[in-house]
Amino acid sequence: MELHSALKKLTSAFTKLDSYVQLLAMTSKKSGDLPQANHREFFNKMISSVTYLSSIVKDVSKSYNFKVSLEHQLPTVTQKLKTTDECVVSSLISLVTCTGKLSNFMKSNVDMFSAPTSYRTRGHSFIQDDDQQGRMTSPTVSTLREKSVNYMAMLNKPSPDSVPYTQALNNRRVLVSSTESKEGLAQQLASNSDKISRLEQDREHWLLEAQLLQIKYDKEAMKVNQLQSQLQSHISGVHGPDLMRQVSNDSQEGSKADHKPTDPSLGSLSKQPMDFGESEETSRENLIKKHYTSKVSIMTNHRQMVDSKSVSFHSECRALHQRLSLAEKSKQKTQAELQKANQMILQLQGELSTTSRSYDDQLKMMSDHLCSLNEKLTSQKDEIDSLKLSMKQTAKKGKGK
Repeated sequence: MELHSALKKLTSAFTKLDSYVQLLAMTSKKSGDLPQANHREFFNKMISSVTYLSSIVKDVSKSYNFKVSLEHQLPTVTQKLKTTDECVVSSLISLVTCTGKLSNFMKSNVDMFSAPTSYRTRGHSFIQDDDQQGRMTSPTVSTLREKSVNYMAMLNKPSPDSVPYTQALNNRRVLVSSTESKEGLAQQLASNSDKISRLEQDREHWLLEAQLLQIKYDKEAMKVNQLQSQLQSHISGVHGPDLMRQVSNDSQEGSKADHKPTDPSLGSLSKQPMDFGESEETSRENLIKKHYTSKVSIMTNHRQMVDSKSVSFHSECRALHQRLSLAEKSKQKTQAELQKANQMILQLQGELSTTSRSYDDQLKMMSDHLCSLNEKLTSQKDEIDSLKLSMKQTAKKGKGK
């Protein structure tokens, strides 16, 4: 009970000293909270609280030493309890010495604590205040002090709260799912781009085929027009309806006989040189040139597509490598945590076994002690009975005499 009351007093003493310390610390944040005239009284009360704390710590140390001495006399005390008590006693002794030194230091230096702050500039003396005695500071110093306090408070602003762990895990899951969906979309995009390239190639092929057929058609049309113009010129040069009928008959016969001319004058028409505007070799070269230029454009497009695919594959490989490194790090971390957990389990099992052994030993000692006490009680009872019998016998002998 004495130790319990002493601990309550110690708590109240610490609370009182904490209030004085907080009031003293507030003067570094706000100027004018503690007037200069009240400094001495404030420090005197603070010294009294420190002295009271020192006396309470001494009482706690005495009460605990008495409690330890009683505990160590019990037969069931363990070595672990003894070592714990010794540590607590040494801590209380050091606390008593520290509080005593602090109380003596503050008592001897109360004048220095309560003295007003002053300053000296080059070529000037201390500034004197008429209302109060002693050397006082300049108002410029107080303004600069306020500015410095405001600046330090601005620097010591609390940092913004970080993202909670659960939210970070959810964000990571969303990121992983988005990367997977991105990979699926990339695959779909690649397949669609392949289909588009194949369709473009087919389109270019059929465009070339259409151009070749158009050129052939134009050539045949030019030939037909030229033949018609030459035929009309020859017909207009020959006068007479007989020749016209002969030409018409010959033309009908030639159409029936697979277009084989029978008239030498008409047969000589096919042997005459004809000018078709553009030679066949130049048109063929142009066709070949167009074909190869289309091929080159297709190959360049294909190369650009391959380059873009390689860049995307490279970025995906880098992302996968980073994910693999993160997975390896998390694996190592979990393995280390598992090892620590296993070590803790082993340590707890060892402590459990030692405590169970100590409890068993204590129970054995208690049982032995109880047995010895029972034996002592039985022996004492036998002695008491024998003494009673002897007393009765002596009393009977005395009455008989």
